[in-house]
Amino acid sequence: MATLSGLILTLKQTEAQQTLKIVSVSYGYTLTCSEVEAQRNLSFDVSVDILGDDVLSDDVLAIGVDRHIVECGGVEPIEMRRGFLVGQSLLDEDVGGDEIKLRVWARDSAGGETSADTGIVRGNF
Repeated sequence: MATLSGLILTLKQTEAQQTLKIVSVSYGYTLTCSEVEAQRNLSFDVSVDILGDDVLSDDVLAIGVDRHIVECGGVEPIEMRRGFLVGQSLLDEDVGGDEIKLRVWARDSAGGETSADTGIVRGNF
């Protein structure tokens, strides 16, 4: 099964974005396909869940965001960098400071899936 590694997450707001109450979400990951997946030229349906990190269980803020297809063209790792905008209120998951992370999912056409979480980004949204 393919693996996800090297996950990164950045949340930024320009002055204009603060006025509009939107946040720029940038993230990246590396997808490494197995030799068999590379030989079969398998495609992966990749999507992102936005989570609020909590002690007992994470808050699911959005599911299946930024869906895209990644094809295994060889055994070399595939590095992806992507971004999207969200409303600031979506990230307001806690009283006081907010702890946001992404869960990246990769699902193949045979029904296999793998996921990995980014590190936590703290802010006040």
